[in-house]
Amino acid sequence: MGASGRLLTSEATPPRFVDIPNSVGSWDWDIPNDRIYCDDIVASLYGIESEAASLSGCSLEKFVSGHHPGDRDWMNDAIQRAMKGADILVAEYRTLPEDGVEKWALVRARYYHDAEGRPMRARGIIIDITNSKRDGQPPSIDHHLANIHPLDRAAELCISAREVIATARKPFLLRLVDMILLELGRELSKLAH
Repeated sequence: MGASGRLLTSEATPPRFVDIPNSVGSWDWDIPNDRIYCDDIVASLYGIESEAASLSGCSLEKFVSGHHPGDRDWMNDAIQRAMKGADILVAEYRTLPEDGVEKWALVRARYYHDAEGRPMRARGIIIDITNSKRDGQPPSIDHHLANIHPLDRAAELCISAREVIATARKPFLLRLVDMILLELGRELSKLAH
């Protein structure tokens, strides 16, 4: 695992997020309670204190305050559309943590609704694409999600598999799934360009 990565131990509770090494992080949003839980990688992209983000979570307002001011409005609109039924959000955007260093991120998120259509949960991966985003391309959102790419579905299934494997307390299997998620994240990042 990377320096910021943590493996679950036998004392850990079932995960709310998946901690993936290097530049791929994950998050889980309890929408009714307005709590976003994330790993160290996502926390650093947004300038959020890592321990608080993973244990007690943070509000959407705190999370979104880490978006670059130039991307904040359209990202808020994209989040609201996904909450109202778009289900999948894929976007490239900038973050601006409190340290003032602009970073680029690629998010792939899935939103879950109850039987009445109310948003209940969202979870996803965020890839730090700062080093590969030197071409000056503007931030973007994928509006053509009717045909979800198979790698998006694979990422979703791997996140679910990792949550189940974590409850079995098998560190080697967790590392294998983390490696698959990392590679899926890299491939999804290529698709966004």
